[in-house]
Amino acid sequence: MMKKSFLLGLGAVAGATFLLSKKLTEERKEQIALKLDEVLLDSREKALKYDRYLRDFLQANSPDFAPLKERVLSTKEDLAENEKMTDAITSLKQATTELRERLKAAKDELADETLDENLQDDIIIDGRSAFGEAKDVADFESEHPTEVFYPKDDKQATE
Repeated sequence: MMKKSFLLGLGAVAGATFLLSKKLTEERKEQIALKLDEVLLDSREKALKYDRYLRDFLQANSPDFAPLKERVLSTKEDLAENEKMTDAITSLKQATTELRERLKAAKDELADETLDENLQDDIIIDGRSAFGEAKDVADFESEHPTEVFYPKDDKQATE
């Protein structure tokens, strides 16, 4: 009996919560739509206001871009006459040409499959020498153990 009443109460609370959330969402949707319309109207008004300000400024000042154009052209001419800039551009063009030629040659080698033959080196492993070297290292380490100077163990410190 207790489980049925608990489940019934839980169902009633869930139903009430659903209805309440449904009602609040509809009201909230209306509020959000009104707020969005208000923001759009404000932004339109601001855009028109700043457009008016810009037009007034341009009419009052009537900017002449000729000095700016002359300045840019003189800077361009100065850079063109600069020897270091000319050398850098020439060097860049030469390096680009060399790189283009190398890439083309590599592409041709890949097409001819000559590159694959050049990359195939024979790897020879001599088991006797490899194990002999490992044995020599192990023998050396056993004859010359690693000495620890710091930190010393408590036993070593007392002796």
